[in-house]
Amino acid sequence: MVCLPIIERELRVALRKRRPARSRLKVAAAAVGGTMLFLLLGTVTGDRDLGRNLDELLCLAGLYFVVRAPGLIAGVLAEERRNQTLGLLFLSGLGAGEVFASKFLSAALVAFTDLLALFPMLALPFLIGGVSFEVFLATICSLPALMLFALAVSLLGSVLTQEDGTAVVLAVGLGAGLCVLTPAIYVAQSHFASGGAPSLWWLRLSPAYGPYLVSHGFRSGFAAGAVAEFWLNLGMTCAWSVLCLGAASTALKLLWREREEQRGRAGWRGRWHELVHGSVPERRRLGRVWLEANPFVWLAARDRQPAALAWAVVGGGVLLWLGCWAAWPARWPSVPNFFITATLLNLAVGWMICQAAASSIGEPRRDGSYELLLTTPLQPSDIVWGQLEALRWRFQPLLRAVLGLEVVMLLAGLIMRGWNGPALAVYFIIWSLLLYWTWSLGRNWRRVLQVMWISLNCGRPAHAVWRSSGLNSWSWVWILVNLNSARRGFSGFSAFPTGSLVEVALMAGVALILLLVLLVKRSGFRAEANRWEWRLAREFREIVREPLPDPTDPRFKKWDVRERFPWGWELAQQQLHERLSRR
Repeated sequence: MVCLPIIERELRVALRKRRPARSRLKVAAAAVGGTMLFLLLGTVTGDRDLGRNLDELLCLAGLYFVVRAPGLIAGVLAEERRNQTLGLLFLSGLGAGEVFASKFLSAALVAFTDLLALFPMLALPFLIGGVSFEVFLATICSLPALMLFALAVSLLGSVLTQEDGTAVVLAVGLGAGLCVLTPAIYVAQSHFASGGAPSLWWLRLSPAYGPYLVSHGFRSGFAAGAVAEFWLNLGMTCAWSVLCLGAASTALKLLWREREEQRGRAGWRGRWHELVHGSVPERRRLGRVWLEANPFVWLAARDRQPAALAWAVVGGGVLLWLGCWAAWPARWPSVPNFFITATLLNLAVGWMICQAAASSIGEPRRDGSYELLLTTPLQPSDIVWGQLEALRWRFQPLLRAVLGLEVVMLLAGLIMRGWNGPALAVYFIIWSLLLYWTWSLGRNWRRVLQVMWISLNCGRPAHAVWRSSGLNSWSWVWILVNLNSARRGFSGFSAFPTGSLVEVALMAGVALILLLVLLVKRSGFRAEANRWEWRLAREFREIVREPLPDPTDPRFKKWDVRERFPWGWELAQQQLHERLSRR
């Protein structure tokens, strides 16, 4: 078979970097040891639900391996695109199907290895009792189907991008969207629609519906209808996997010549390319403004793809909101809904700005462009300042549009319902905070500079954005507070804020604390941003001369991102060891 050498190459790389044999041995030992300990404790305590609890524990371990799969395999094709080696594979006589099949099979072997080590233990709960045959059969079928689905979306994300971290984020986003979107539509129709029960097909389309049925079968046993629903959903999950694999294979065939086909594009493809990446007149106008002042601004801002993607995300969110309004005109518009929408818009725009900054400064570090740039009269301070000016140039129009949308939502909330004095005060306090947050996204560069620092050190833009933010954001708490209001009924949901004493005291306290923080630390925030900018410019050359860390380097886990990547004396010792070994 022609693609066998590629599979062997991928497995050799996996054996060298990830050591799957050692990982598989650890998983098997942990599964056997944990199962024996669990059985011993259950026998001593006389637990009647021993088999069921053990099955739940093993299924959770299997789901962990499924969730971890994108991080292991999402970069297999992104690395080939980034290194521009796809063309070499095709020129060697391999077809697109053979290249994709080899990548798919090697990634499947890597992804399934830990799950296969766990599989023998899944039969134990059925053998000792407490788990029916239907639940056992559903369990051993759903976990491989979910792993295949995770593998398919990971390969699709890997084809569509050139950076490993971005491929992981895209794969997780695609998988989570397919799992959550259709159940969300089902729940929304149940609460917002005034007609009959929503169609079960909204649940059947979600790959998460099958595991949900299995988890309920653990407690109450499978009803005949639930068994049929599970197998129907399993077929839909496999169909999603086949669809994602087909899309990835087609995209791989179309994208490997992307650089060559960009020359001389005409027709709708040329217009689409200009819309996404920018037109020649626009770049000339950008050059007239910045080439004399700072050429790096022109270099960083000439491709408007990050801003175009941010416009697409904001526009898609607005269209989705309007579509929900058209579907449920009576119940969808509400004041807390406006709060949640504004919060999500700000989160999305802030993340896109950080991603654009990290990509613009991290990708030249990865491909070695800085070694060439720093031989010119361009100084590191010009690069850092030029990156910030490029962000302002591209994202200021989007921020003004988002600010205008939020003002429209503010005015719409005022005319939707009656207001008393305390409720109106709470309403304006909340909107003042949201509008200030939007306004500060284009002016407070402290977080952006930190993202640039991390990306320059590691050369992984998506990792830099994640390490600088993650999920530790107060905004998610605010979203959950508004969603929690909905659980008390939509009459109470639409009445928030009511102007109660608790609401007034809480919001006044929050506003006062934030105001004091801004007054006291405003100069401190500016000084911290200036300090990050100064440090980034001062240590720029030293960081660029360091080797690029491997994404599988274990030092990433203990790295304090506010400091340099921990090379230090370890790098010198490694280099000395290599020199001695060569002798």
